[in-house]
Amino acid sequence: MDFGLAFSYVFKDPEWFRKVAIPALCSLIPVIGPFILVGWAAKAAKKVMDGEAENALPELEFGADLGKGFMISLAGLIYSLPVVILVAISAGLFSAASNNSRAGVSALLYVLGGCSGLFGLLFGLLVAFLSWAGIANYIAKGEFGAAFQFKELFAMLKKSFVSWLLVVAGYLLAIGIIAPLGSIACGIGALLTTAYGNAIVMHLLGQAYAASRPAFVETVEVVDAVE
Repeated sequence: MDFGLAFSYVFKDPEWFRKVAIPALCSLIPVIGPFILVGWAAKAAKKVMDGEAENALPELEFGADLGKGFMISLAGLIYSLPVVILVAISAGLFSAASNNSRAGVSALLYVLGGCSGLFGLLFGLLVAFLSWAGIANYIAKGEFGAAFQFKELFAMLKKSFVSWLLVVAGYLLAIGIIAPLGSIACGIGALLTTAYGNAIVMHLLGQAYAASRPAFVETVEVVDAVE
């Protein structure tokens, strides 16, 4: 993993401003704008997977990027649903406990709410890593079902877990810190830094996939040879 390259590759492209500004402006389109931005950035991940890490900044393809971004967002939504349900259960138990007049029942509900909340947190961490790996697998294969090939995803996480930790670290840095910095330069600055942040994250995603994928391929080949 070349963590620094994910932040610098954009500026190695002589047309970087145009390539970043156009999808940034498209992100303003109501409803579909964010999908376009995500789909555009996802092509950077695919380029890295294909060995073009130094020249990964993509051009915008409106229709294709919209479709790709929608599917990535849908996969993320599906992954988040179990966590949302667990959080809702925990919140419901705490609410019921606070409204219950019987001390014993209230205490039990608080314990159950705390346990479900803790389980939701731990499960959420697992789902976060699985969703990143799943989205990377979808980008690589172009098949929506690839985002949920859990045997393969666990093998990828096991092969190079540190790589996926770097994806999460890059996400927190790019989306949590760099993207909001653009607000200093008003609206256009925020748009550009948000697009840049997405490009960073997807480059890291492509690197993590490239570092993790060979293990699963080798495992499958060995199993096939034995059979």
